[in-house]
Amino acid sequence: MNNFFIPLTKIPDEISVILTVNSSHRINIEGGNEILAISNAINLFADHYETLQKNIKEEINRKRAELEIEKNMLALFFDELPQGIIACNTEGEINLFNKKAKILEAQNHIIGIGRSIFDIIDKDIILNALYEINVKNPKKHVAASSSFITLSPGNVLIKADISPITDRRDNFAGFMVVFYNIGKDFELYAKIDNIFKSTANKILTYLDKIKKEKMTTPEIAAIEENLKKSEQDYIEKIKERLPFLVVSDRDIITTVQKRAGEKLNISLKPEFPAHINWIRIETYSFINAFLSILTILKNKTFKKTFNCKLFKEANFLAIFFHIPDAEKNLNIFKDDHFFLTLKDFVNYHEAQISLSFNEKSEKGLKILIPLAEMKEPEGVRNIVIEREAYERPDFFDFDLFTKRKTDSKLNDMRLKDIVYTVFDTETTGLDTRNDQIISIGGVRIVNGRILCGEKFDQLIDPKMNIPLESEKFHGINDEMVKGRPDIKEVLPLFYKFSKDTVLVAHNAAFDMKMFSMKEAQTGIKFDNPVLDTLLLALIVYPMHEKHNMSAIASFAGVDIVGRHTAIGDASATAGIFLKLIPLLAKKGIHTLNDAINASKKTLYSKLKY
Repeated sequence: MNNFFIPLTKIPDEISVILTVNSSHRINIEGGNEILAISNAINLFADHYETLQKNIKEEINRKRAELEIEKNMLALFFDELPQGIIACNTEGEINLFNKKAKILEAQNHIIGIGRSIFDIIDKDIILNALYEINVKNPKKHVAASSSFITLSPGNVLIKADISPITDRRDNFAGFMVVFYNIGKDFELYAKIDNIFKSTANKILTYLDKIKKEKMTTPEIAAIEENLKKSEQDYIEKIKERLPFLVVSDRDIITTVQKRAGEKLNISLKPEFPAHINWIRIETYSFINAFLSILTILKNKTFKKTFNCKLFKEANFLAIFFHIPDAEKNLNIFKDDHFFLTLKDFVNYHEAQISLSFNEKSEKGLKILIPLAEMKEPEGVRNIVIEREAYERPDFFDFDLFTKRKTDSKLNDMRLKDIVYTVFDTETTGLDTRNDQIISIGGVRIVNGRILCGEKFDQLIDPKMNIPLESEKFHGINDEMVKGRPDIKEVLPLFYKFSKDTVLVAHNAAFDMKMFSMKEAQTGIKFDNPVLDTLLLALIVYPMHEKHNMSAIASFAGVDIVGRHTAIGDASATAGIFLKLIPLLAKKGIHTLNDAINASKKTLYSKLKY
């Protein structure tokens, strides 16, 4: 009986592997003559099936090769564009980016497929730009866009143009951001500007001296009049070419706050109103005007911390600086000879600067800036982007335009639609209380694809000697980790890398226990949902004796490169996981909640570390 019924129960799983994930797999089960006859018949069918699969694959590859040349030329052209480009779906998930877009990155702010652009560019800025496009009420299929200037997390000053994207049915599908690094251009412009103005001011100063000496002649009066007229014409020309943009009070003052801390070592503490106010400004002169104000305050008061309050006053945004020791320090602003940048700011924006009082009767400096006119949205811009069916490189994935996070809660999402971080750790040993993590490797799965271009691979200094037994296992020795970042530096970076994803690992209980042991030291607590390929394999292959990574990889037809390295095992686990998803579906396991509940019922789920 054992030679018939027990082997017979294994055959459906073996057939499922052949049909679903690995056509090269063959049945090799010990049993009676009847079982061997059935196995041989199935294996013979599998031979024919594999041959058919190979023929079909060869034809697909031939057709794909014809597209590959054009695709690579397009990808090269796209990636070498001088502008940075990022395209997102309605949720702000990045679907496309190019090499230049990477200039926006900072250590804890990563650009990648499926990541949120709002981690790089403030959400309010993008929503305001889209709102402004709606106000323009464009005709159908007529290009419309909006612009903004902002400071990236890596302190790169960018000018960006944003356009909505719609699908073939004219439904809003996302937006495209095209941007330029304008920091260096503005610095050059400022130098040229200052040369002109300082020269003009010197001439006017000499003319004042001549007038005081009562040496004025009609020719000198004409020179003075022409110079002032030229200065006014210059200001008007400058205003024509400057990028005046609608920005929120929060965004621009927060940018000033960052610059003041970095450039002047000044702490600016703004108090914002309950509702956002929008102003139309030239960002560069605005920022420099406020840095000038703070520089004056710092030099005259010898203080490094200043408060400012923002509020709406009639049709203006009012910004009030309370000045310490007001009686003796307000005089510094009574002089008309403001810094050049302050004069520019007033001239360009029709702004007002005056000495004033706040509601507490405290003296200070009040700046009034005209509010931007905003109307109700009336129309939406239309762009159609075609989606390609063939395999795509890692810097774009148009299929994500059809995905919507808000369609369902994470637990109810289909396994194939979820974003995953598949990871592995290498350690000094298996004692979770006393051993240390010496390597973390991770890859991301987005839209059912492993993103080969986005990996986390970091050696870690454990601050202890690595035992020889462990070194033989993973090949990492003391010399390799010496001087590397410690766990306090690395774990927050991996936390950011895996943010808003489901974690996947093989024997995940061990890795998660190692992470939890570092919570007190690093302040990092992983609350992501976790799936374990060990438990999932037990669900799919319940009758097989071995469920280690090598055995599962062999069943699924996954090659392991770099076994017992964190990044190698993470990549292999990702491949295995993608093979398990269709097999789980055959077992009626379609959602994250299904997979978690099924995993809890397995024997290995009782393992504790």
